[in-house]
Amino acid sequence: MYNYFTLLDDLQEILILLRSLPICTIVFNKNADIIDINNAASDFLKIRDIKEYTSRKLKLEVDSQFHTITEGLQKGETTGNVTFEFKRPDHSSVSVHLNASLFYGLKDVFIFQFSEIEPQNQTKN
Repeated sequence: MYNYFTLLDDLQEILILLRSLPICTIVFNKNADIIDINNAASDFLKIRDIKEYTSRKLKLEVDSQFHTITEGLQKGETTGNVTFEFKRPDHSSVSVHLNASLFYGLKDVFIFQFSEIEPQNQTKN
């Protein structure tokens, strides 16, 4: 039982650190339910915080790419700087650079860290 509570304490400390990161950070479970989210990701999703997300019963739209990434992570693969089409709760889509991994070694919990890909300026000749 001691190990269980030690793990919970460690996870809480990690989540506190993640909330302060300037890069968008979301911790998901395998069903794409958000476990925790930092301020940068809240702004990106256009929600105030995880409480608003939960109370509005929002659900991120996931596609085969999400499942491919999470299944790969469960098999020990790594995901670094891939382009990922992120669907916000308001149904808008945006491309992001994504880094993903298992969260603290838990097989059904994932951490996604990402930044929006800025549209490139098109110059006219």
